[in-house]
Amino acid sequence: MKRLEDKLGLIGYGYWGKILHSNIEDDVVIYDPVSSIGHSTEIYNCNKVFVATPATTHFSVVKDLLSRGISVFCEKPLTLHSKECSVLYDLARTNKTNLFVDWIFTFNDAVNFIKRQYQSAEYGGIRNITMNRLNSGPERKDVSAKWDLASHDVSILQYIFEESPIQIDWKTYKRNPNSFVSDTCVGILQYNGFDATLNSSWVYGRKNRECVFEFDAGFLVWDDSTNSLEFNGEKINFPTTDSPLKNCINTFISGEFDQQQLTMSVTEILEHGE
Repeated sequence: MKRLEDKLGLIGYGYWGKILHSNIEDDVVIYDPVSSIGHSTEIYNCNKVFVATPATTHFSVVKDLLSRGISVFCEKPLTLHSKECSVLYDLARTNKTNLFVDWIFTFNDAVNFIKRQYQSAEYGGIRNITMNRLNSGPERKDVSAKWDLASHDVSILQYIFEESPIQIDWKTYKRNPNSFVSDTCVGILQYNGFDATLNSSWVYGRKNRECVFEFDAGFLVWDDSTNSLEFNGEKINFPTTDSPLKNCINTFISGEFDQQQLTMSVTEILEHGE
Protein backbone atom coordinates (compact mmCIF):
# COMPACT_ATOMS: atom_id res chain seq x y z
CA MET A 1 0.00 0.00 0.00
CA LYS A 2 1.17 3.53 -0.72
CA ARG A 3 2.32 5.97 1.92
CA LEU A 4 0.12 8.96 2.68
CA GLU A 5 2.49 11.31 0.84
CA ASP A 6 2.61 9.17 -2.32
CA LYS A 7 0.80 10.24 -5.48
CA LEU A 8 0.78 7.52 -8.12
CA GLY A 9 0.67 7.94 -11.89
CA LEU A 10 0.46 5.63 -14.91
CA ILE A 11 1.69 6.42 -18.42
CA GLY A 12 0.30 4.16 -21.14
CA TYR A 13 -3.14 2.60 -21.12
CA GLY A 14 -2.83 -0.24 -23.60
CA TYR A 15 -2.96 -3.95 -22.79
CA TRP A 16 -0.36 -3.93 -20.00
CA GLY A 17 -1.30 -0.51 -18.70
CA LYS A 18 -4.85 -1.69 -18.06
CA ILE A 19 -3.57 -4.78 -16.25
CA LEU A 20 -1.33 -2.62 -14.06
CA HIS A 21 -4.21 -0.26 -13.31
CA SER A 22 -6.46 -3.12 -12.22
CA ASN A 23 -3.80 -4.35 -9.78
CA ILE A 24 -2.88 -1.00 -8.22
CA GLU A 25 -4.96 -0.81 -5.05
CA ASP A 26 -4.83 2.97 -4.78
CA ASP A 27 -5.97 5.98 -6.78
CA VAL A 28 -3.76 6.58 -9.81
CA VAL A 29 -3.47 9.43 -12.32
CA ILE A 30 -3.61 8.05 -15.88
CA TYR A 31 -1.97 9.60 -18.94
CA ASP A 32 -2.07 7.92 -22.34
CA PRO A 33 -0.92 10.10 -25.27
CA VAL A 34 -2.20 7.55 -27.81
CA SER A 35 -5.84 7.62 -26.68
CA SER A 36 -5.66 11.21 -25.33
CA ILE A 37 -6.45 10.17 -21.75
CA GLY A 38 -5.24 12.66 -19.13
CA HIS A 39 -2.40 15.14 -19.50
CA SER A 40 1.35 15.02 -18.89
CA THR A 41 1.20 17.92 -16.42
CA GLU A 42 -0.90 15.76 -14.10
CA ILE A 43 1.73 13.02 -14.23
CA TYR A 44 4.48 15.47 -13.30
CA ASN A 45 2.66 16.16 -10.03
CA CYS A 46 3.09 12.50 -9.04
CA ASN A 47 6.10 11.19 -7.13
CA LYS A 48 5.84 7.56 -8.33
CA VAL A 49 4.87 6.65 -11.89
CA PHE A 50 4.23 3.35 -13.67
CA VAL A 51 5.40 3.27 -17.31
CA ALA A 52 3.59 0.93 -19.73
CA THR A 53 4.45 2.53 -23.07
CA PRO A 54 6.08 0.71 -26.04
CA ALA A 55 9.57 -0.54 -25.17
CA THR A 56 11.16 1.68 -27.81
CA THR A 57 9.93 4.74 -25.88
CA HIS A 58 11.07 3.60 -22.43
CA PHE A 59 14.41 5.39 -22.43
CA SER A 60 13.02 8.84 -23.24
CA VAL A 61 9.93 8.49 -21.01
CA VAL A 62 11.82 7.12 -18.00
CA LYS A 63 14.67 9.62 -18.42
CA ASP A 64 12.20 12.51 -18.40
CA LEU A 65 10.52 11.27 -15.21
CA LEU A 66 13.76 10.56 -13.34
CA SER A 67 15.09 14.00 -14.33
CA ARG A 68 12.07 15.49 -12.57
CA GLY A 69 12.77 13.53 -9.38
CA ILE A 70 9.96 11.02 -9.97
CA SER A 71 10.46 7.34 -9.09
CA VAL A 72 9.61 4.93 -11.91
CA PHE A 73 8.15 1.44 -12.28
CA CYS A 74 8.91 0.38 -15.87
CA GLU A 75 7.55 -2.52 -17.86
CA LYS A 76 10.32 -4.84 -19.04
CA PRO A 77 12.58 -4.44 -20.91
CA LEU A 78 13.83 -1.20 -19.39
CA THR A 79 15.61 -0.35 -22.65
CA LEU A 80 17.09 -2.29 -25.55
CA HIS A 81 20.66 -1.18 -24.79
CA SER A 82 22.71 -1.70 -21.62
CA LYS A 83 24.39 1.71 -22.04
CA GLU A 84 20.96 3.37 -21.82
CA CYS A 85 20.19 1.31 -18.70
CA SER A 86 23.37 2.64 -17.09
CA VAL A 87 22.36 6.22 -17.93
CA LEU A 88 18.97 5.74 -16.29
CA TYR A 89 20.36 4.15 -13.13
CA ASP A 90 22.95 6.93 -12.83
CA LEU A 91 20.18 9.48 -13.25
CA ALA A 92 18.05 7.80 -10.59
CA ARG A 93 20.98 7.82 -8.19
CA THR A 94 21.80 11.47 -8.90
CA ASN A 95 18.20 12.58 -8.35
CA LYS A 96 17.67 10.26 -5.35
CA THR A 97 14.78 8.46 -7.01
CA ASN A 98 13.99 4.76 -7.42
CA LEU A 99 13.96 2.82 -10.68
CA PHE A 100 12.09 -0.49 -10.72
CA VAL A 101 11.67 -2.95 -13.62
CA ASP A 102 8.85 -5.48 -13.51
CA TRP A 103 10.89 -8.67 -13.65
CA ILE A 104 7.68 -10.30 -12.56
CA PHE A 105 8.92 -13.88 -12.35
CA THR A 106 11.43 -12.99 -9.65
CA PHE A 107 8.32 -12.56 -7.49
CA ASN A 108 6.83 -15.90 -8.54
CA ASP A 109 6.56 -18.43 -5.68
CA ALA A 110 7.48 -21.42 -7.89
CA VAL A 111 10.60 -19.64 -9.17
CA ASN A 112 11.62 -18.80 -5.62
CA PHE A 113 11.13 -22.45 -4.64
CA ILE A 114 13.47 -23.48 -7.47
CA LYS A 115 16.02 -20.91 -6.31
CA ARG A 116 15.89 -22.25 -2.74
CA GLN A 117 16.34 -25.83 -3.97
CA TYR A 118 19.36 -24.80 -6.01
CA GLN A 119 20.91 -22.91 -3.11
CA SER A 120 20.33 -25.75 -0.65
CA ALA A 121 21.74 -28.36 -3.10
CA GLU A 122 19.03 -30.75 -1.88
CA TYR A 123 18.68 -32.10 -5.43
CA GLY A 124 22.40 -31.83 -6.14
CA GLY A 125 23.86 -29.66 -8.85
CA ILE A 126 22.28 -28.38 -12.06
CA ARG A 127 23.04 -30.36 -15.23
CA ASN A 128 20.84 -28.78 -17.89
CA ILE A 129 17.86 -26.45 -18.33
CA THR A 130 15.24 -26.17 -21.07
CA MET A 131 12.80 -23.25 -20.97
CA ASN A 132 9.81 -22.96 -23.31
CA ARG A 133 7.83 -19.74 -23.63
CA LEU A 134 5.69 -20.45 -26.67
CA ASN A 135 2.36 -18.84 -27.50
CA SER A 136 -0.11 -18.29 -30.30
CA GLY A 137 -0.03 -14.48 -30.02
CA PRO A 138 -0.25 -11.75 -29.06
CA GLU A 139 2.27 -10.36 -31.52
CA ARG A 140 4.16 -7.15 -30.80
CA LYS A 141 5.40 -4.49 -33.18
CA ASP A 142 7.88 -2.67 -30.95
CA VAL A 143 10.17 -5.49 -29.82
CA SER A 144 11.04 -9.00 -30.98
CA ALA A 145 10.13 -12.29 -29.30
CA LYS A 146 13.62 -12.31 -27.76
CA TRP A 147 13.07 -9.04 -25.92
CA ASP A 148 9.41 -9.74 -25.17
CA LEU A 149 9.39 -13.43 -24.21
CA ALA A 150 12.95 -14.69 -23.74
CA SER A 151 13.66 -11.73 -21.46
CA HIS A 152 11.45 -13.39 -18.84
CA ASP A 153 13.50 -16.58 -18.88
CA VAL A 154 16.83 -14.75 -18.88
CA SER A 155 15.67 -12.79 -15.83
CA ILE A 156 14.73 -16.07 -14.10
CA LEU A 157 18.15 -17.59 -14.82
CA GLN A 158 20.03 -14.50 -13.63
CA TYR A 159 17.86 -14.27 -10.52
CA ILE A 160 18.36 -17.93 -9.56
CA PHE A 161 22.03 -18.40 -10.39
CA GLU A 162 23.43 -14.88 -9.94
CA GLU A 163 26.22 -15.41 -12.47
CA SER A 164 26.78 -14.44 -16.07
CA PRO A 165 26.90 -17.05 -18.83
CA ILE A 166 30.34 -17.67 -20.29
CA GLN A 167 28.96 -18.12 -23.80
CA ILE A 168 25.79 -16.78 -25.46
CA ASP A 169 24.24 -17.78 -28.78
CA TRP A 170 20.98 -16.35 -30.14
CA LYS A 171 19.14 -17.35 -33.30
CA THR A 172 16.14 -15.24 -34.29
CA TYR A 173 13.59 -15.94 -37.01
CA LYS A 174 10.47 -14.68 -38.74
CA ARG A 175 8.25 -17.76 -38.93
CA ASN A 176 5.39 -15.53 -40.03
CA PRO A 177 6.56 -13.47 -43.03
CA ASN A 178 4.02 -10.79 -42.12
CA SER A 179 5.48 -10.24 -38.64
CA PHE A 180 6.83 -6.74 -37.99
CA VAL A 181 9.80 -8.14 -36.02
CA SER A 182 11.38 -11.56 -35.43
CA ASP A 183 8.65 -13.67 -33.82
CA THR A 184 10.73 -16.68 -32.78
CA CYS A 185 14.09 -17.15 -31.11
CA VAL A 186 16.30 -19.87 -29.70
CA GLY A 187 18.95 -19.02 -27.16
CA ILE A 188 21.71 -21.22 -25.74
CA LEU A 189 23.36 -19.81 -22.64
CA GLN A 190 26.39 -21.69 -21.36
CA TYR A 191 27.03 -21.26 -17.66
CA ASN A 192 29.75 -22.79 -15.51
CA GLY A 193 28.76 -26.46 -15.46
CA PHE A 194 25.46 -26.41 -17.35
CA ASP A 195 23.66 -25.06 -20.40
CA ALA A 196 20.25 -23.40 -20.66
CA THR A 197 18.23 -23.63 -23.87
CA LEU A 198 15.50 -21.01 -24.35
CA ASN A 199 12.73 -21.46 -26.90
CA SER A 200 10.51 -18.41 -27.40
CA SER A 201 7.80 -17.64 -29.95
CA TRP A 202 4.38 -16.04 -30.29
CA VAL A 203 3.50 -17.96 -33.50
CA TYR A 204 3.83 -21.46 -32.05
CA GLY A 205 0.23 -22.62 -32.50
CA ARG A 206 -0.37 -23.63 -28.89
CA LYS A 207 0.73 -22.46 -25.48
CA ASN A 208 3.73 -24.20 -23.93
CA ARG A 209 5.24 -22.69 -20.81
CA GLU A 210 7.09 -25.73 -19.46
CA CYS A 211 10.55 -25.29 -17.98
CA VAL A 212 12.69 -28.30 -17.08
CA PHE A 213 15.54 -28.04 -14.58
CA GLU A 214 17.69 -31.19 -14.62
CA PHE A 215 19.40 -31.70 -11.26
CA ASP A 216 21.73 -34.55 -10.28
CA ALA A 217 18.80 -36.18 -8.46
CA GLY A 218 16.25 -35.80 -11.24
CA PHE A 219 13.99 -33.44 -13.14
CA LEU A 220 12.22 -30.44 -11.60
CA VAL A 221 9.48 -29.33 -13.99
CA TRP A 222 7.74 -25.98 -13.69
CA ASP A 223 4.63 -25.33 -15.77
CA ASP A 224 4.14 -21.58 -15.84
CA SER A 225 0.67 -21.99 -17.37
CA THR A 226 -0.60 -23.57 -14.13
CA ASN A 227 2.26 -22.39 -11.87
CA SER A 228 2.76 -26.00 -10.78
CA LEU A 229 5.89 -27.96 -9.92
CA GLU A 230 6.77 -31.63 -10.23
CA PHE A 231 9.93 -33.48 -9.23
CA ASN A 232 10.46 -36.78 -11.02
CA GLY A 233 6.75 -36.89 -11.83
CA GLU A 234 5.46 -36.15 -8.32
CA LYS A 235 3.61 -32.93 -7.60
CA ILE A 236 5.29 -30.50 -5.21
CA ASN A 237 3.34 -28.30 -2.81
CA PHE A 238 5.14 -25.02 -2.18
CA PRO A 239 4.23 -21.95 -0.11
CA THR A 240 2.33 -19.25 -1.98
CA THR A 241 1.93 -15.54 -1.29
CA ASP A 242 0.21 -12.72 -3.17
CA SER A 243 0.16 -12.55 -6.97
CA PRO A 244 3.59 -11.82 -8.51
CA LEU A 245 2.33 -8.59 -10.08
CA LYS A 246 0.90 -7.27 -6.81
CA ASN A 247 4.17 -8.18 -5.10
CA CYS A 248 5.99 -6.19 -7.83
CA ILE A 249 3.75 -3.18 -7.32
CA ASN A 250 4.00 -3.23 -3.53
CA THR A 251 7.79 -3.60 -3.66
CA PHE A 252 8.06 -0.58 -5.96
CA ILE A 253 5.82 1.52 -3.73
CA SER A 254 7.80 0.48 -0.63
CA GLY A 255 11.04 1.72 -2.24
CA GLU A 256 12.99 -1.20 -0.77
CA PHE A 257 14.72 -2.97 -3.66
CA ASP A 258 17.95 -3.10 -5.65
CA GLN A 259 17.58 -4.43 -9.19
CA GLN A 260 20.38 -2.71 -11.05
CA GLN A 261 22.68 -5.73 -11.31
CA LEU A 262 19.81 -7.97 -12.46
CA THR A 263 18.58 -5.49 -15.06
CA MET A 264 22.05 -4.83 -16.40
CA SER A 265 22.94 -8.52 -16.72
CA VAL A 266 19.64 -9.40 -18.43
CA THR A 267 20.00 -6.52 -20.91
CA GLU A 268 23.63 -7.39 -21.70
CA ILE A 269 22.68 -11.02 -22.40
CA LEU A 270 19.76 -10.04 -24.64
CA GLU A 271 21.75 -7.50 -26.67
CA HIS A 272 24.62 -9.94 -27.24
CA GLY A 273 25.35 -10.26 -30.94
CA GLU A 274 23.13 -7.34 -32.00
